[in-house]
Amino acid sequence: MASLYDLTIPLFIRQLTQLNHILHKGEEWCSTHNLDKKILLEGKLVEDMLPLTFQIQSASNTAKGILHRIGGMSETPMQDNETTFPELYARIERTIALLKTARRETFLAPDTPIHVKLSKRELDFPTALLFLQNFALPNFFFHLVTAYGILRSRGVEVGKLDFLGMGSVAEVTSVE
Repeated sequence: MASLYDLTIPLFIRQLTQLNHILHKGEEWCSTHNLDKKILLEGKLVEDMLPLTFQIQSASNTAKGILHRIGGMSETPMQDNETTFPELYARIERTIALLKTARRETFLAPDTPIHVKLSKRELDFPTALLFLQNFALPNFFFHLVTAYGILRSRGVEVGKLDFLGMGSVAEVTSVE
């Protein structure tokens, strides 16, 4: 049976790598079209949503949050103040490096009850597995897809295969 580590760490590392890939395509698109990079960095899908920078920060926060919520590690705060492509790349790279320090043996058992404190609320989950299935993984993918959608809606030539990692990071590798 797969552990909670197996269900999170390899997936987060792979998808954050893909996020980095599509961000690079976005920055290149701005340069090629001689556009201000803020058109993407401050871009939103709709006016009442938060911008691309927030989506990247939230994907990072969700991924690294796993480490202290169910991974047996202490919390690693990040400032959430990135405003440029290089700062976002560095944020993603720091998050991936942190995820690579995770150890399978320190993760909770899937059936362990979990209490999660968020910035504005607290949630109780009967099991850590349900926390992953009903909150952490959907939240992570929500922010990834929103970032992808912002880039795509502005005209950046990214497709499903860029998101999935086929053609750029096609080999699935172990993080150990």
